[in-house]
Amino acid sequence: FLNLVIDFRNFFFNPNIQLVPLIIGCAVAPIALIAWDGVIATFIRRALPNKWYDYKVQWRKVPEKECKFYDALHIKAWKDKVLELGVFTSFSKKKIANPRSREYLEQFILECNYGWSIHLWNAVLGFALIFVYPKAFWLPVMLPACIINFVLGMLPFMILRYNLPRLHRTRDIVELKENRNKGQAQGASETSAGESSSQS
Repeated sequence: FLNLVIDFRNFFFNPNIQLVPLIIGCAVAPIALIAWDGVIATFIRRALPNKWYDYKVQWRKVPEKECKFYDALHIKAWKDKVLELGVFTSFSKKKIANPRSREYLEQFILECNYGWSIHLWNAVLGFALIFVYPKAFWLPVMLPACIINFVLGMLPFMILRYNLPRLHRTRDIVELKENRNKGQAQGASETSAGESSSQS
């Protein structure tokens, strides 16, 4: 058993690795992960069609059990403290700026769906960079870096997923109000037309 443990350790980590290469590897790891995350995010946001991410896509809606799981994690206490990457784009997802506009809410949902998908794939595919490094760096350098990248990706993933049901409810309410107002306007128009016809 001891020989198996030693073989496993030597497979992932060379105890004779020099300090300077180790420092360089640690410095390059976060840069490589950020660049890789950027490539994934750019591909998803620019190459994949909006119709895969808009509010009509049923399987992207968040079930109630998932929201209860996030509540169990006390997400409300820390969600506003996590960096929102919308600050680097033209659309911020930190708060609802125009809750009375159905078009704005639908765009908000679209951006959230893109956002959680990007964060999920970044978190998972980040581990692929482990195999880009020499084997001696896998355990001491890349595995910890990828775990940190995973956590940093899953936090905004959970926040965006948690916010989606409220966005859908708000959008549906706005749509109902719009339809009701259209019905009232149409009824008033028909009444006015009827009165004009009877007078003539």
